[in-house]
Amino acid sequence: MPVPHSPAPDWAALRAEFPATATTVYLDTARKALLPRCAGAAAQDWFADIASPEAGATAFAMGGVTRTRETVGRVFGAAPETIGLVRNTSEAMNIVATGLDWREGDNVVLSAAEHENNTFPWRPLARRGVELRIVPEGPDGVVSTDALRAAVDARTRVLTVAWLSYGTGQRADLDALADIARAQDALLVVDAIQALGVIDRRLDAMGADVVAAGGHKAQLSVTGAGLMHLGPRALERITPPFAAKYSFDTLDRTVADLHWAPGARRFEYGNPNFLGLAIQRRSAEFVGSIGLSAIETRVRDLTTLLIETLDLAHIPVRTPRLWSERGGIVSLETGRVSADALEAALAEDGIRVASKDGHLRAAIHFYNNEEDVTRFADRLLHHLRRLTA
Repeated sequence: MPVPHSPAPDWAALRAEFPATATTVYLDTARKALLPRCAGAAAQDWFADIASPEAGATAFAMGGVTRTRETVGRVFGAAPETIGLVRNTSEAMNIVATGLDWREGDNVVLSAAEHENNTFPWRPLARRGVELRIVPEGPDGVVSTDALRAAVDARTRVLTVAWLSYGTGQRADLDALADIARAQDALLVVDAIQALGVIDRRLDAMGADVVAAGGHKAQLSVTGAGLMHLGPRALERITPPFAAKYSFDTLDRTVADLHWAPGARRFEYGNPNFLGLAIQRRSAEFVGSIGLSAIETRVRDLTTLLIETLDLAHIPVRTPRLWSERGGIVSLETGRVSADALEAALAEDGIRVASKDGHLRAAIHFYNNEEDVTRFADRLLHHLRRLTA
């Protein structure tokens, strides 16, 4: 008996959950996402609880933290005990960089295409005799898997990549990179902030030892509320660089022989970001109600339409064409016209995109639609002609 197909989401109704879309063509999710109404409602509910006779009994309860961990794990695909609710990608990368037992002569392999937050955390290791092997981009702006493979050897402790590059929008081949890392007993550490919430792949099925992502981009949440997923090899090798109330398996301060808390919560320090976690939970529930499979299909279709539209306008696209090699980011060349000038001109038209590294970047989520794509392409072509006249 055939399995019935799930009905497609009502994209127009979902778009209406993002008030800014009524007045703005927002193609800048790679910088920060628009927030759905439910995120604002979560914040209002949190403050209302503080103002209630219970004076924040729920708002400041650790039960909410547990629920967020469970929700994030369910929506993005990992057991709750493997999820650390860290503030952002930077914090997670610093935990790895400072928590491993480095030896002089070890190395870290990363690429020149990595974001600052997956570059700077590794830099201080050079003072300890750890080599940073930064693999250059090719002429097309893409860092090849073969180039990363060639940089990894028996002294590599960490191979770290962005799942989706903030610049070109290149999607890394995580399966191949996991094999490369494991062949040399290195950890694969993934910056997933640009892809988590768009690409339908479970955290625990990426082959990565550590996956880190701030919440304020594709996950539709806020800054200061991110996640860190750790596999068993990472939990075994990374020593928490800090310790606080919930770092250990006991709250008894008189215990002499302390043991780390089970799972990834040992990497959470001090009072949680209760407000941020409440919003993170509500946004994750919203994403889960739509389904990552439907979201990925929608983003694939809209980005494909954008690339094809830019092709017809003879505007060069830097992003790889195959969907398996890209995500929601489309980067393009602007020729002799400044990308900064184009960003400013488009903003005057109510179109939000980003100038990044001398190129123009559009980043799509499911709240965009075909009209957004068409208007952006039309106004971009207008400004290119105007500024080159």
